[in-house]
Amino acid sequence: MISPKQIFLSFTARERKVFLAAAFFLVISGAVLTALAWQNATEAVPARGGEYTEGMTGQPTYVNPVLASSEADKALTRLLFANLPVLADKIEPDQNGRVWRVRLKEGLVWSDGRQLTSDDVVFTVQKIQDPETQSPLFGAWQGVAANRMSELELQFNLVGPYSFFGENLETLYVLPKHLYAETPSPNWRLSEYNLKPIGSGPFAFDFSEKQPNGFITSYHLKENPNYAGGAALLQKFTVRFFSKPEDLLKAFNGGTVDGFATLDPEMVGKVDRSYQSISFGLPGYYAVFLNQSQNLALKETAVRRALSESVDRKKLIDGIFRGKAVAVTGPVPPAFLPATEPVAPDLDAVRANLEAAGWKMGENNVREKTVGRSDKIRLEFTLTVPELPFLEQTAEELQSAWREAGIQANLERVPADGIVNGAIKNREYQAVLFGNVMNPPGDLYSFWHSNERFHPGLNLSLYSGREADRLIENVRRELDAEKRLADLRELQEAISSDFPAVFLYSPDYQMLANKELRGVSSGLIADLADRFRKAGEWHLRTARALK
Repeated sequence: MISPKQIFLSFTARERKVFLAAAFFLVISGAVLTALAWQNATEAVPARGGEYTEGMTGQPTYVNPVLASSEADKALTRLLFANLPVLADKIEPDQNGRVWRVRLKEGLVWSDGRQLTSDDVVFTVQKIQDPETQSPLFGAWQGVAANRMSELELQFNLVGPYSFFGENLETLYVLPKHLYAETPSPNWRLSEYNLKPIGSGPFAFDFSEKQPNGFITSYHLKENPNYAGGAALLQKFTVRFFSKPEDLLKAFNGGTVDGFATLDPEMVGKVDRSYQSISFGLPGYYAVFLNQSQNLALKETAVRRALSESVDRKKLIDGIFRGKAVAVTGPVPPAFLPATEPVAPDLDAVRANLEAAGWKMGENNVREKTVGRSDKIRLEFTLTVPELPFLEQTAEELQSAWREAGIQANLERVPADGIVNGAIKNREYQAVLFGNVMNPPGDLYSFWHSNERFHPGLNLSLYSGREADRLIENVRRELDAEKRLADLRELQEAISSDFPAVFLYSPDYQMLANKELRGVSSGLIADLADRFRKAGEWHLRTARALK
């Protein structure tokens, strides 16, 4: 029998070259066809492994779902604790929406290995409701009774139907009773568990690092294999903290931070490395809220209307946010009512309407009006603005636009971290440029109901309207989604027609990250920290699996 080697040696030199070339191409073609067949028969799927570092300004103080109020605290809470829908096997409301029955999944444990039961859920709600705890969630849980039915079952009883109670459950991150039950509520803020938490989320606390002055520089997390939502794909998750945005930006540009998020378009414009941008919508907006009790001119509907109709919202969105925002013309967030295309202002019509209302041009091109026999009031007010670049730029644009109509706005810049407990708390402003974020989305009670005109309410325009109050209450009670939407449309018209505020825009919340990161779900979020809600699905690696 002739061997392949003998056959090959019988070839001429030219035939050998042709044979080797053909054999080479045959092998390459086979490899390519095999690779293509494997590619077609499989798909890329997330794979476990890798480390990710998030950058954030601020400091963690209370990494405790009952006490968390800052962005840093709430972000870490989302990473380290599970909310009730993740822990629950079943959540069922009755037909009237007054009784909600919950059954937890079996085998739930805390990151210290202790069992998680309905007792933990009931304890968490009761501590939120305890005034001595001073939980920022206190208002959202009034009128709710949480009752243990069994180790895995509990029941919520509401005084009346509340259409947004399902959203409340989304924000209920459960606290371990066995760590806090013996500590008086006023002493909770002294607990070391606020910075070394035992949780039930996709990640577990590993260790933290801090400077000699106490500033926490980094928070290191590891995967929690007992997470009820499935093991996290990232093995390690680190959050680095910075005292100033410019330091965070420098770290991201230098590659020591993999991602961060911001509402500030100026910060995005200063990034000088390759990145991907993921946009999140928020159920809120920015507006100039007008305090009529502090300025006589603002009491007139014609003036408030002129302030609103003078604004070029498209110019603001394109110039400040590079198009990453939507125009807002009413109190209902655009997440619920489709945003309308902003209309270019007709300044001639604005001026004519002011003239017709008795506002004549006076000294220094500022309008004035005679009240009574001889008293004159100037169309002038002070606009209080937090010291944030995009808000200061917005205020300057508004000031310029209003000046064209003969309206003088004097800007008062105040530190952003002090405005809530200062001017806003005491309602010591004539007009304030500020943002509203509805949580639960669609519930306007805290922001526009007449009962919320004063602290701790958030009705910054001190607005009062019987029809608006009725509609706000209807929206909270109505369980039918279509009827609720109809009431929201009516509510939009009822409040907008009174011009209690100059509604401006709803900017995108942008997350910038290295291009290797995958699994981040964009879309509408109720809170800035909610972008971490599905952080267990974030991944850096992929593998091929059969389809």
